Amino acid sequence: MAFKLFKNGDDLYEQGNELIKRGEFSKARSTLQKSIDKEGGEDDVAAVQVALIDMMGKLDRADVYSVLVSKLKALKATDFEFGLTHVDRDPLIVEAELTQRKVALMTQRAQKKDLEAVSKNLQSLAQDFQEKIGDRHLVIQEIFNNDTTVTGLTEFFNLMAVSYEALSDAVVWESPSQAAEYEQIAMGYRQQNGQSGSANDAKVRAYSNSCRCWICGRSASGEGIHFYSAPADISPALAKESTDEGTNKNRAEDNKHIYICRACYSGVSNRANEIALGYHQKAMAELRATEARLQAEIAALESEIRMLRLRSN
Repeated sequence: MAFKLFKNGDDLYEQGNELIKRGEFSKARSTLQKSIDKEGGEDDVAAVQVALIDMMGKLDRADVYSVLVSKLKALKATDFEFGLTHVDRDPLIVEAELTQRKVALMTQRAQKKDLEAVSKNLQSLAQDFQEKIGDRHLVIQEIFNNDTTVTGLTEFFNLMAVSYEALSDAVVWESPSQAAEYEQIAMGYRQQNGQSGSANDAKVRAYSNSCRCWICGRSASGEGIHFYSAPADISPALAKESTDEGTNKNRAEDNKHIYICRACYSGVSNRANEIALGYHQKAMAELRATEARLQAEIAALESEIRMLRLRSN
């Protein structure tokens, strides 16, 4: 039975494609790269396949999409196969370019810098997903996550939601009520996308909530931002003299939490930290002193042992 001891580039290219079909991507990448080095098969297709394999586990990195786009634009064929998935070149170029923008903007969103500009760019990107991809599913999601439910339209709703969440974060310090409105809009987009929007709803209720500080009596709006709920022991007598209703409330209905404005809360917390740090430093100083005494006693004992040994000799 005849067999080839050394495979040429064409053989390696075919083997690489078979390995992709079997999901052995690490071996497939090595084989396809050897095929490219030996100028076998279709080098430009193999280069795209290698770029796709290199994206695995890195879909949140913008640079992998730029590499893929460059390889796709160098591709002569208008379509190719990646394992069992048939891929059209031009739509994938559009998808990769849009996704690269998405990854970059989501990174900026996470850093919470220049959120109004990020929101505007997210909305522009959402429109591009809707217009350029529409109801077609994203090929990259199909390849890497076996998911064909993510489409240009679902990305539109998702990105619009994120854009309004970014706006909410941008204004919540100055206007909790405006932030609540933005969260309400974001929740609407998420619900249109089949999501519950429960996180947005929780923020709407929190940002719309108002109180009177138990400590200083100052009014504040925006729970978790401008005031906090703190566990406390509220006696029946204190409960009678306080309120749990309306914008004048200074405690929760359960009589187990009081409301404290951010200024009082941070002042108490900072002072508590200073006191705790003082105790910590005092304890460490005493520990070091004790350690020094023990070391001195050990050294004295060792000296006495040496003297006894010398006398015995």
